[in-house]
Amino acid sequence: MQDRREQRGSVLAVLPLLLAGCAPMVNVAGVYFPGWLVSAVTGVVASYGLVVWLSRRPDARTLADSGLLFVSLVVGIAIAVWWTFFSGF
Repeated sequence: MQDRREQRGSVLAVLPLLLAGCAPMVNVAGVYFPGWLVSAVTGVVASYGLVVWLSRRPDARTLADSGLLFVSLVVGIAIAVWWTFFSGF
């Protein structure tokens, strides 16, 4: 009886590792990248552009200097890109 529980526990411990490779792949110039990486890079680049744009506006300069704004924009844009292009619905 104990062997069954140990086997089940071992299978459940390894299962997430096997499912980790099931991310959608994106072909960029002949090289395949995982979709989450494409979403993260898009979030960083778009956020940097928005922060630069905000820093040029005199009324939003203090907002653009906030590190929390940059991190929030990166996360929000990355999730939006993932949800739009890779969620599958």
